[in-house]
Amino acid sequence: MSKSTEKTVAQPKAPRTGQATKPGAVATKPVYSFDFKITSDEQHAAAIEQMIAWEQAPDATDNKALALLADAVEAYETAQGHAPEPPVTLRGILEVEMFKRRIRQRALAEILEVSEPRLSELMQGKRELNMDFARRLYTRLQIPADVIFSIAR
Repeated sequence: MSKSTEKTVAQPKAPRTGQATKPGAVATKPVYSFDFKITSDEQHAAAIEQMIAWEQAPDATDNKALALLADAVEAYETAQGHAPEPPVTLRGILEVEMFKRRIRQRALAEILEVSEPRLSELMQGKRELNMDFARRLYTRLQIPADVIFSIAR
């Protein structure tokens, strides 16, 4: 086994107890320090599996190591050139916005103050992007004007 595959992705350092605030006081929980550095595709795959396992745990919101591991995965993917290109279609841009906000198309239609069928037609390309809708994208979703004009061509 090579040295790069022997190392595990998540390497908790030795636990240390928290600093006591008063003389004689005892810390109740050990504090762990994690050092995440992904240097190979194997470590990346293992990190993704670990992230999935941690995200499915009941205490996922309190897991500080999950955020650190996610940052390490993102850094590795960016260094390897895996960053996705930004969407260039109206549908792609709106789908990204829905994903970021964790909302469905109905909620997006409410934010933009348009009917759901109208939004659907715009996303499918059955209706042209007009200035009123472009202004709503700019003011309500903060989509840059240059992006809106590039998709309006």
